[in-house]
Amino acid sequence: MLSQTGYGRGTNQTEAGSATVEIKAVNGKFLDFVLKAPRSVSIYEEQIKKEIMAVASRGTIEVRVNVNLAVSSRPTLNLEVAKGYLALSNELSKALKVKNTLTSAKLMAMDNVVEEKENEDEERVWALVLPALKDAVKMFKAFKAKEGKNMQKDLASWADVIADELKQVKGRVPKMLAENQERMRARIQELLGSVEIDEAKLANEIAFFVDRVDINEEIKRLESHLEQYNKLLEEKTPGKQIEFLSQEMTREINTMGSKSNDIEITKHVLQMKNANEKIKEQMRNIE
Repeated sequence: MLSQTGYGRGTNQTEAGSATVEIKAVNGKFLDFVLKAPRSVSIYEEQIKKEIMAVASRGTIEVRVNVNLAVSSRPTLNLEVAKGYLALSNELSKALKVKNTLTSAKLMAMDNVVEEKENEDEERVWALVLPALKDAVKMFKAFKAKEGKNMQKDLASWADVIADELKQVKGRVPKMLAENQERMRARIQELLGSVEIDEAKLANEIAFFVDRVDINEEIKRLESHLEQYNKLLEEKTPGKQIEFLSQEMTREINTMGSKSNDIEITKHVLQMKNANEKIKEQMRNIE
């Protein structure tokens, strides 16, 4: 079992420069991938996403990439810009009839005449980023697995609570049905007094009433759901299946409470409902 939430960080430094990759993930129904990186890295978005999808299938995942490339030691001269400044200077000196005192030193100080170009070769950038990305993914995967293991224990413990309470309900049902049957018979006799009644018809009516409060079918279905649930806990990405089973368990638990109309069973039903709510809260965090 894996957690949707996770964190990973990787770095890589060589003579060409350095790269840092951070991965952060939070809950989400589907896989939502967000890349925050410079343009020279953004062109590799699909490759980065592929690395992430190898270890994550759900969640909102943000990947941040920072790259610092070593710059060339020799600046370059933009002659076209310099010629433009010189032409404007000559034009101005002629128009104002003043001496043109523009020197090459002054020209070099003007905007965009001298450029410090970074060596942004795309392949060199990717060579820096990829090792950092793989380290970040490795840490991210380990984080998700560790959190997933903790959640697995938590989800199993709440299932155990439901199973224990269900066992108590199951043991109570025969007595509950017998008590309902006796109450029904006593009530009918009280209403009819000395009037003779057909015992066979009375028995049928009582059986019909008792059947309405019988929750044995709901108990069997809930037992089946719990069995499936515990098997799913051993799987890697059971999130959606557990979500469905939890909804089914809610239905059976609620039906038990409404049908039985028994104080003792109601107490156990409330405990089961509480445990199932805990499962619903936790399952939002798993893949």
